[in-house]
Amino acid sequence: MPYFNWTPEMAIGLARIDDDHKVLVAIMNRLFDNLETDQDDETMEQSFKALVRYTEIHFGREEAVLSVVNYPDLSSHRDDHNLFIKDINQMQKEFGDSTSRKEKTKLLDYLKNWLTNHIMIDDMAYKSFIIDNPKAAKASMVFSSVELWTQR
Repeated sequence: MPYFNWTPEMAIGLARIDDDHKVLVAIMNRLFDNLETDQDDETMEQSFKALVRYTEIHFGREEAVLSVVNYPDLSSHRDDHNLFIKDINQMQKEFGDSTSRKEKTKLLDYLKNWLTNHIMIDDMAYKSFIIDNPKAAKASMVFSSVELWTQR
């Protein structure tokens, strides 16, 4: 049984955003599997880097979508994203420094809980702005990760 299960209740209704969330869940499951199978530090570090990088890409895509639909809470949503990126970068260091399986599992539990709450509360709040919105669909498809560096 996976560590983190994607459920249909987590669907935002925009395929690219939902797919991003599924990838983040899959990366967290890989991190947990690596931990459970006592993978070497380099393998764990690569998985954590993948999580950090994909999180940044996803947040950039999501913010691009919210921008084109004039989501009124975009600024607050972006602030939450920026804070999480700061937290996750610190956690990456702590994860690598930790030799305790318990501490590493605690960090993964935090990430899992944060993502679940973010999707189910913060992301669901914008759902009505993107459902059946052609601008949102187009923005999700044309987003380039290069935009990350021009938006932040």
